[in-house]
Amino acid sequence: MSTYKEQIKDRRYYVLLHKNIVLATFGNLKKVCDFMENKDFPKYNTIVRKKENPIIYNEYTLYKVRHY
Repeated sequence: MSTYKEQIKDRRYYVLLHKNIVLATFGNLKKVCDFMENKDFPKYNTIVRKKENPIIYNEYTLYKVRHY
């Protein structure tokens, strides 16, 4: 059985910014896309394939950060 420290060792969170203002933090990418559904933001299938960090699209920035 793994400990809590082992479970969170590689955990990452998504931080969504709009013009350098934090909108929200999310545990998974699907929730980010659901939150941004009616706005000018790429779909989930597009974002999953991107490897760069941060992902910048128009005025939105999406960072993938470690859990502390």
